[in-house]
Amino acid sequence: MRLTRFAVIALSASALVAVSAPFAAHAATEHHAAHETLAAAAPSVAVYDCSNRPQVRPGTYYQFCDGSGYFTKLRWSTWNASMAAATGVQYINNCEPNCAAGKFSHRTVDLIFWRSLPVKGHPGERGYTQMTVLYPGARTPGVPVSSSNTYSQSPPGAFPGEF
Repeated sequence: MRLTRFAVIALSASALVAVSAPFAAHAATEHHAAHETLAAAAPSVAVYDCSNRPQVRPGTYYQFCDGSGYFTKLRWSTWNASMAAATGVQYINNCEPNCAAGKFSHRTVDLIFWRSLPVKGHPGERGYTQMTVLYPGARTPGVPVSSSNTYSQSPPGAFPGEF
């Protein structure tokens, strides 16, 4: 049986694919394993909640441990060793006449966790020690912009074993 030039090229190409496929699969597996190793070696960074449990990219985060203020619908754009940034909704109880009978108000905010430090007794783990809330568009007449549209505090949770 005599093959045309096109048939020889087509058969050669399919043979090449058949032979190279296992090598490509092996290379992809090696690349995936190397990526997992790098990810495992990278320090993990968390913010600690009111129960002192580490949270990574939480959807809801309590600002006050009594439940009178929290962030929800958090969408994280950044989460690394330097900082974490999200947009979400902050709910705050006005606690009038008391917190049990108070009413919640809400507004869209940007939430930033920053200043991560190593967690004592947990090699490779870091935790954010500061948080800042930005209120886009907020402006109180007579008050400098930097004072009226930001609020900073330490996250309510503490690190296990402290810093």
